Amino acid sequence: MRSVGRWALAWLALWALWLLYQGEWNAIQIYAAASAATLTLVVALLVRRLALPAVRVEQRWLVRAVRIPWLVVKEFWFVTAFLLQRGEGEFRRLDFPAGGARPADRGRRAFIAIATGYSPNSYVVDVDEDRGEVLVHVLRRVPRGEELT
Repeated sequence: MRSVGRWALAWLALWALWLLYQGEWNAIQIYAAASAATLTLVVALLVRRLALPAVRVEQRWLVRAVRIPWLVVKEFWFVTAFLLQRGEGEFRRLDFPAGGARPADRGRRAFIAIATGYSPNSYVVDVDEDRGEVLVHVLRRVPRGEELT
């Protein structure tokens, strides 16, 4: 029953967002919003059931995500200064437990790519499972060990 409630709430949110973005409240837009919300949820359900592998993010990695909003603000100024100075970025190879096929291993790889991508200063280019490392590009040089959140 909880799952039905979540899907209904998601449908209602998508329906409302459509109407909010369109700025019109006529019958055509109401039907379009209902159709778009339904189609979106059907595709999401199919992708979830058929295409997505099992992924689980361990709690110790999620704890690191608390720093992300601060890093985004701090590194925004780094990037702004970098653009004014016309500096040069660099690639760094960092040790990272990238291997494994368990859901927790896949979740760790996905988490590090997403979490590092929020930072305007750095992003993950490649995760090498065989070597157990990650290739990161940083615009403004930061001390070793601060590239990943």
